[in-house]
Amino acid sequence: MSFQRFDISPNPAGESKRPHLSVFRFASFQSTRRPSQAPPAYTVDDVVLTRKQLHVRVLHWLRIAIASITFLVSIVIVACSATALKTYANTHNTAEWILPLWPSTVDLRPTHALLACGIVLAVASVFYLVIALAPTPLRSDRPLNLTFTILAFLSLFMTIFTTVFAGTIDSQLSDSTQAGTLASWTCKWQGFGPVAPGRFTDICATSTAAMNLVILMVVIESLSVLLAGWGWWIGAKIKREAREGKGEVTHV
Repeated sequence: MSFQRFDISPNPAGESKRPHLSVFRFASFQSTRRPSQAPPAYTVDDVVLTRKQLHVRVLHWLRIAIASITFLVSIVIVACSATALKTYANTHNTAEWILPLWPSTVDLRPTHALLACGIVLAVASVFYLVIALAPTPLRSDRPLNLTFTILAFLSLFMTIFTTVFAGTIDSQLSDSTQAGTLASWTCKWQGFGPVAPGRFTDICATSTAAMNLVILMVVIESLSVLLAGWGWWIGAKIKREAREGKGEVTHV
């Protein structure tokens, strides 16, 4: 850039002493602005990777939430079933001259089934939480999805079987006066309050709670199966987009 010099000496004619500034010459000034550049293009691989990371993150935390809920509910099922069995063990042995509190035949299979179901669910949920949170080789997408799918179907089968098995036996012995289950026999005293013998109301409450929680787990494990299927669908979709994508994609 070049500028013309200007004179600031006093004017001998007595005119105004303000300096006369000459006009700047910008002939040599040239614009240094660079031409606008287009934003960097995203390749198909970048788009696929971004979507994959988002979907995997969402699936990861949803599975952890399902496994955590399953673990908490299964612990309650185990506690209720174990409490009912312990109370029965402390009250069913009475002297011969005392009127027995329990019938001659008490079918404990429904309570044992509830207890076993709770244990299986607790072990399965803990197993998944360990491999999902710990730095293990199974944390990659396909092994983790396969593990979750197997555990989801196993838990769903266990809860459905327990619900049908325990519910069938309870309904068959609900009207019997010579035999019964812990739930069917003790719940006959429901509504009598303190008149009910041998903590029957507590056994009825815990047995009923365990059964209702197993039914709730049928719904939760059904959601787990749907979540597992969603994971396989997302994986297949991402792979298909990666195979079919060509060229550059400017928008994600």
